[in-house]
This record gives sequence, C-alpha cells and structure tokens, in this order.
Amino acid sequence: MVAAIGVVPLTTEESRRIIRRMDLKRYTRSTLSCRSMDARGIALLILVGTIGVQQARSSSRPAQGTPAATLDTSRTLPRSRPAEPGSASSVTREQIEADWLRQNALRGWARGVDHVEALREDAAGGCDGIKNGGWGFHTAKEQSQWWQVDLGEQVPIGEVRVFNRCDAMAGRASRLLVLLSDDSSDWRQVYQHDGTTFYGFSDGKPLSVRLEGQAARYVRLQLPGHEYFHLDEIEVYPAGGSTNVALGKPANQSSVNTPFPPGHFYTEEVISRGLRLAASLENLGLAAAPARRALGELRGRLNSLGDHTPPKARRDLFLEANWVVRKLALSNPLLDFDRVLFIKRAPGMLPHMSDQFYGWWSRPGGGIYILEGFKDDSPRLRCLTQGWSAGSFLLPELSFDAKKLLFAYCRYYPHIAGTEKADKTKLPEDAFYHIFEMNVDTGEWRRLTSGRYDDFNARCLPNGEIVFLSTRKGQAIHVDKTYTSATSSSVLPDSFVRCGGDNHRPVPVFTLHAMNADGEDLRPISAFENFEWFPSVASDGRILYARWDYIDRFNGPFMSLWSTNPDGTNAQLVYGNYTKSPQCIFEASAIPNSRRLVFTASAHHSITGGALALLDRTRGTEGQASLTRLTPEVCYPEAEGWRPMYYASPFPLSEEHFLVSWSDRPLPPHAVVKDDRNPVNASGIYLYDAFGSLTLLHRDPAISSVYPIAMRPRPRPTTLANHVDWSRPRTGRFLVQDVYQGLAGIERGTVKRIRVIAVPPKVQPHMNTPSLGISKEEPGKYVLGTAPVEADGSTLLEVPAGVPVMFQALNGDGLAIQTMRSLTYVQPGQTLSCIGCHESREAAPKAGRIPLAAARGTGRLTPGPEGSWPLRYDRLVQPVLDRQCVSCHSPRGGQQEAVSFDLTADKSYDSLMSYADGDLSKRAFERDASLVGDCVAQNSKLLEFLTRGDGHQGVRLDPESFERLVTWMDLYAPIRGSFSEEQEERLLQMKEDWQGRLSLGDGDTAPDGESGY
Repeated sequence: MVAAIGVVPLTTEESRRIIRRMDLKRYTRSTLSCRSMDARGIALLILVGTIGVQQARSSSRPAQGTPAATLDTSRTLPRSRPAEPGSASSVTREQIEADWLRQNALRGWARGVDHVEALREDAAGGCDGIKNGGWGFHTAKEQSQWWQVDLGEQVPIGEVRVFNRCDAMAGRASRLLVLLSDDSSDWRQVYQHDGTTFYGFSDGKPLSVRLEGQAARYVRLQLPGHEYFHLDEIEVYPAGGSTNVALGKPANQSSVNTPFPPGHFYTEEVISRGLRLAASLENLGLAAAPARRALGELRGRLNSLGDHTPPKARRDLFLEANWVVRKLALSNPLLDFDRVLFIKRAPGMLPHMSDQFYGWWSRPGGGIYILEGFKDDSPRLRCLTQGWSAGSFLLPELSFDAKKLLFAYCRYYPHIAGTEKADKTKLPEDAFYHIFEMNVDTGEWRRLTSGRYDDFNARCLPNGEIVFLSTRKGQAIHVDKTYTSATSSSVLPDSFVRCGGDNHRPVPVFTLHAMNADGEDLRPISAFENFEWFPSVASDGRILYARWDYIDRFNGPFMSLWSTNPDGTNAQLVYGNYTKSPQCIFEASAIPNSRRLVFTASAHHSITGGALALLDRTRGTEGQASLTRLTPEVCYPEAEGWRPMYYASPFPLSEEHFLVSWSDRPLPPHAVVKDDRNPVNASGIYLYDAFGSLTLLHRDPAISSVYPIAMRPRPRPTTLANHVDWSRPRTGRFLVQDVYQGLAGIERGTVKRIRVIAVPPKVQPHMNTPSLGISKEEPGKYVLGTAPVEADGSTLLEVPAGVPVMFQALNGDGLAIQTMRSLTYVQPGQTLSCIGCHESREAAPKAGRIPLAAARGTGRLTPGPEGSWPLRYDRLVQPVLDRQCVSCHSPRGGQQEAVSFDLTADKSYDSLMSYADGDLSKRAFERDASLVGDCVAQNSKLLEFLTRGDGHQGVRLDPESFERLVTWMDLYAPIRGSFSEEQEERLLQMKEDWQGRLSLGDGDTAPDGESGY
C-alpha cells in the first residue's frame, strides 16, 4: 500500500503550499483511519512522516570520534585509511549512485528556482491573514533562524501579536526574540519570551508584545538557538491603532525547509542538464551526438511511465540518465589533464571567515593528495604527505610549470583550543600555519616561513616571488619592511579585529605579504588596517583579493573584492564596496580566456562556502547586475538565508566548467563546534558545469576533500614592474585631480580643503574594548592634517607611507561634505592619483590638463587642532567646554536648567551625545553608505543650537573652538582615537618625527631634501 501511494504525483510547489496551510491535526491524529483519506492526503501523511524520520536521523548522527558518511548508502562504504602511494580510489559505483540520490534530495528540485523568491514566498505565509494553527512559514533547522516583515515605512508600534503553531512543536518558540530595525541592517532587540509555551488559534491567546510606540520599519522574530522556526501568523498594530499593518506586506526569512515529494526522482532535470551540457561540449569540439540520442531515448521512456510505475523502475531510470551525463561530463575536452591535486582536511572547530585560518582552531587529519586517472573506471589516489605528524593542511598552489607545490600546514595539539591564546609565546611554534614548498615528483619539501604567526594562502607571482597572507602586520602604526623583517627573529604582538574576541578567542588580523621564492626578504605589500583574504593572480599580473571594510559602518556584509599590484601599489576596488549581498566575495579567480571572474559567495559567520557566482565587472562595480548565479539552488548565505548544502573552492576551466568542492551538509554555526553540526567529512571533489551537472570525482566518507587543482602547466601572467624602493624616505603622495567628480549636487568652489585621517591598528583582543565611541566598534583615528583644494578642484596630499588613511571633503566653514568609509595607503615614494571623490570607477581623467595642485602644491598638510593627533575628546573638546560652558553647566552653576546639563569633564560626553533626544548619538552611529551631505556636524542640532543668532546665552564660538567641535563631530564623535596608552605614545612620537613635513600655512614650501620620520 505504501509503495503504491509513494508515487502519487505532487509537484514540489503543490506539496509546499498544501502542507503549509493544511490542518495538521486532521492528518496526524493517532485515531485517523487511512480509509477516510483520499490519495493525496495519504501522500501528504507519508511526506510529513518522511520529514520527521529525516529529522530524527539528522539528530542522531554520531559525534566527531565516529564520523558518519554523508551519503545515503554510507553504511556500505569502508572507513577511510591513510592512502599509500598508488592506492585505488575509494570512489566506487555504489558511492557514485548514492551521491546522485543525495543530490536528488538536496538540489534536484531547485535548478532554475530563484531561492530568494522561494524564501520570500514561504515567508509570506507569516503575514497572509490565514490563522489555522498550522505553520505559515517554516525555516530549516539552523542557528538563530529568523522571519521578518517590511512595513514599508517607519511605524510607531504599539503591539506585535504572534500566533504560534498549535501542536506538540509549539514549544520551539518559547524563547522567541523580537527585534526592530530602521534599515534591515542594524537590529535592536526589544523582547525575549520567558520560556512558556503559547498558542493563539486554538485557545484565542496569541502572544502579545507591547512596544509602547517604538518606531521601526522592519520587525524581525528570531530564535536564539539551533532549531526550526515556524509560526502561524504575525500581526503588527501601530500605537493607538487597530489595523494590522503587517498584513500582506513583503516578508523574508533566513531559510526555507522545503519538503520533497516521496518517491520522486528529478530525471527530467538530469536529462535537460545533460542536453545543455552536450551542446556546450559540441562547441568545444566533442562529438556528443551519441549522448544526445541516449538522453532523448531516456526522455521518451520517462514520458511513457504511468502513475503506478514502481519506485524502483523510476529510480533505475534516474540512475541510468545520470550515468549517461557522467560519461559525457568526463569527456569534456577541457579535461586535458589526468591528475587532480587536492587536500583532505577537517574544517576548523570555530567556523568564522577569520578564525578558520588560525592553527589553534585546527582539527587533525587528511593531507595532500593526487587523484590520478580520474576519468577512468579505476582512478587511483596518491598521498604526498604520508607520515607527517597529525595536523591540518590549507590552500595549495601549483607552480606555473606544475612541478612544485606551495601549501600551509600546522601541527595539531589537542589542548590548545581550550587554552587562553592571547600570549602566543606560550604556544608551540608549529601550532601556527606555516608555508611549505614541495617537489611534486620526489616529495622533497622545505619550510619557507617560521615564527609564531599564521602564514598561509601562498600564491606564485609571475616574477618567481610569492604572495601570501600573514598575521605579521602586527601592531605597527607605520607598516614597512623593517618591521616585517623583525618578525623572522622576534615574537611581535598581533593586531586584532575590533568587533570580537577575548583571551580565549583572539582574532589577529592577517594581510597581504610577499617573499622571495626561498622564503627570504619578507615584506608587507598591504598597509590595510583590517583583514584580507584569498589572493589570486590575474592574467594581467595584478593580485585579486578580498578585504573587510567597516570604517564607521556595520561590520557584517562588506567583504569586497580588490586588486593590487604585486609590489603593493595601486590598491583599488574591483567590486562590492557597498554591496550587502553577497556578504563575502571569496576565492575569486580569473577564468581562462574570459573577462569574467568566478567566486564563492560566502558567509561572515561560518567557514568559506556558499553559492558560486560569475562577476562581470564591465556591468558595474556594485549590486546584482554584475553577477550571474552559477548555483541558484544555494542562496547567498547569511545575506539571503541558509541552505542545507554549499559549494567552495572553484577552479575554473572556462565560464561554464569548473572543478569544485560540494558539501551535502549545511555550513556550520558560528561557535566552537566539535560535534556533527560541524562535520569533519562534509565535502567532496566534483566536476561542475553551469547547467547544473555535478559529477563526483572523489569523496572520502571520513574527512572532507577540498581545494581541487588541475595538475598541468599554466600560462605565466604578465610580470609587472616593481616601483617600491624601501630605501627611500617613508613618504608618499595622493593627487586628487578634481574633487567635484563624484560629489553630485555640490557647486564648484564649495570644497576648500581635504582632511586626511589615519587609522591605527587595534592592539588587544577584547571585543569592543576600549570603547572609542558611540557604536563601540569604531576604528581608531587621528588627524594628519588638511590641505587646500585648488580652483580646478585638485589637491595634493603628502602622507606617511604604509599608514592607512581616509579623506573628508570640507567646505569653507570646515564642515565635512563627504566622508570615506574605506581606507587607502601609499608605498614609499609612490604618488597615487584619483580622478575625484566617489566618482565612477569607469571614469577617465580629463585629457590635456595638468592639475593646479600638481603644478603648484607641495602636498604638505596643515595640522589639525590640538587633541586631534592623538585623538582625545578630553583634549580636543573639553577645553572648549571648560572655557565657555562649565561655569554654568556644572553642579556649582546657579541656574537649575543649566546645572542639569552637566558639561564637566566626567559628564560632558554623555550630555552632548544625549542632547535633542540623542541627535548627535544617532548621527555619529554607523552608516553603511557614504552619501554627499550626510555628515555629522552640518546636520547636527547641537551645532545649530550653538551657532544660532548671537549664540547661546551670549556665548559665541570663536574660530578655534568651532574648529575643535566640528572636527570632533565629523570624526563621528569619538571619546579617543587610540587603543592603549602605549599606542598613544607611539602616535605622539610619530607626530614629533613628522613635524618637519607639516605646514604652518598654505604658502609654506617644502624643505630642501627629503627626510623620513
């Protein structure tokens, strides 16, 4: 009976829609007789039961010590053992077919489905007005699942009314959170339920959350743990109103738990993919007519199946179609190599885009492998690291002639993960990742880096040198070769991320470095303040890499794609400075014979993995127009939600064909996870095409296989000249040709000066400590000075080399008009030119014109007011208050109203930030985008009050006091600009050394000769 019912034809959409809105009690009562149900009802009952069984199986998987295979037939597969050279591959016919069945369950339904629309469609059930005790929406089982509604405008909310699912699963929502947001990026929690179970439809008692008129545009409901999230209905009522303003409004959610019809095989999708693959391969010269005929015959057989065809017959046809496509895929003319190099490894135990690359979170196992004869029926596996101590391997790279291999390795120490790590001198040196070189044929190897720094992701440069990532940047205010060279013999302290960490979980910053082929001549090629990831070399010789820009903006989604010359000059955006989705542009790689790049759209709070996408920069540097989703069944993780699978490590053969790793498990949650939520064996190596065919090459049931590389020589990219002379004085210049290019709506003559603000590194690992300002995760800042803007809009700025800086355009009153939310820097002796301020990346400079600043200016900066270098509120702002305000605004003042607004040293910061209902606090908080005119001082109610008429109580701000106040406001109202007393002393010393290069007036000329500092 069950076998017959299992083939009732239900589309995925029908299943999703009916299950979401059916009365579950009707179909799940234990007294229900099958005789009272129609065929569709029985099919739905079986489907619901199947989902329950799958959930139960998922929750009972073994822990790390006995890893479960990820494929349905894993019980039949032998446990992986260390492979001997020349041993047979573990990929068998049974494993290949099991993999197809797993794909059928996870991804077969979704080809051609826009996952973003699937999320929104399912989320719509949470505010569609239907209340029946079932679920209106249903997420997957993952960490911190959420549902949200966009009310369309700011609404003063009086009540959020929540109707729960009314069955045994209602308790899942007992710790429900309610959050509000004005922009769907910055969320504030306003409620958490007390742990009691509530219902709504069945008892007439929905959860009522009273918010007393708190204003918001977005309302989010979220669970704090690792669980499914499903509610019946959410209603939102404005303060004093009785209309549900959430009804029918656009909704979204973190993931969707899509049910799959039982007994259904997506054979038609397999055939369609195969036919499109055949057409692609014919364009490459393959005679694919036999495969097309075979697929056509299979389609005819599929169409002739009746409703009562046994499931086994459907399954056999599905597998037969896959075998045809597999043979076709492995006949690809682009597979002009017989060996694939890859790494076996367990993902680190703290899944995060940064923590995944620290040796102290590594897990043991795996090694470096070569899969030989992968197109044959009996591929062979060879291990290159047989006998190495238990440890972890990372991110391999083949030399251009394919004879040598670069990789990172660290030894595993079981006790380190549980210890405090801030004092790295107490940790073994080989517990950090270091870079190794190996001869592929002989297995001979040597270590290229050493010390208590994590070095990894080495890539071959065309001139024979090596670029890599390293934590060696450390706490240097001025990043230069001398400091980096000292790391070879000294354990220098790290710098750290601003928004996370402690002594147990320090998060050291890693950036781009370079060295000779023998590991000598270590040097930095980036002076960036924050993280950089995944360097790769483009065909034109530039280095592509990702970097994390969160300068006075939200820390979440801005891991954009940049490029630099191999000598560290000319760092510039490639894509995504303001694009929030995807969050991380990781593993970007140039595609052979193409202008496009392929990358992994990854998550912030997990390991690298997600969707694969193509980037065509000629279609823009921001937004979705430049992107083509290669894997539409996987959303951009975290930015759009989560899926129960992910891709990573794309190695492009063309715009349509790739080697990849694929996981049939979801991305692990952001926590120290050693259990099956962070499986050691999630991923395998595959051949993937843009039509959706995913062809298994190797999967070890005991440990993940990742980072596939075609073992063949490759063209050497263009060699770019080295323009950095480290013996030159440590200065450089910026030439802005016309500041008005990009400042839409600003009349010429408005911008009078450019302010240059430098950013020091964070020097201790504790999250948001010390608090530098209102958002608690601001960058440090100090003002190098300002320079005049010439009549043609040009300006020349001389700055210390190796110091990350940002700019502000100032009007005649010294108020900021525009502010950078990124950083730039110059190398010694370099002059870096830009066309304007926030101009189009595709703009070209005007021809035949020499900027006035280049012809006349020296670039010397006029220093900012006292207290701006180093930046200190008590030295920049408090002297103004002491001089003009404290006599009244203090406990000793005579007027009660003035006394209540205390401006003495201990109270003044909080008083100023709270003025006018916290106006300054709101304006100084993070902004994701930098908009012309949206700067703090010129829009401040406090400044408006102080400069109105004859001033406040006859007190008028003199020019110096005015400059101090607006400088502080436009720097986003910090308390201080450095992270420690020691760093402040170093900044003072730097200022003293730099005095000779500062101007006392616009007419000053440069001193004879050059001097460093």
